[in-house]
Amino acid sequence: MVSLTIVRDSGYADRIRKYKVVVDGAVVGHISNGETKEFPVSPGHHYLCMKIDWCGSKPVEFTATERDTVTFRARSNLRGFKLFSALWRVLFDRDSYILLERFSE
Repeated sequence: MVSLTIVRDSGYADRIRKYKVVVDGAVVGHISNGETKEFPVSPGHHYLCMKIDWCGSKPVEFTATERDTVTFRARSNLRGFKLFSALWRVLFDRDSYILLERFSE
């Protein structure tokens, strides 16, 4: 199995809410503010995204082989002055509410 690791940044927006971890269209778990979690996935090509209510991240593609550890960082896109764009993101740009990036060590 492949280990999919999600590192969720700690931030003000969504502090008390969990993000859904969605792999290939299926919810595989939840992650809280400032938490790091691992999820087992099968080897191969996958799509990953995060969801909170009707908003979320853009889907990210990744391919993993047996015994790989794939790590992504998730954080709210509502930081600094972007906090004032919350209503815009919720209504018109729902797939950019959460930033999801591949994390390389």
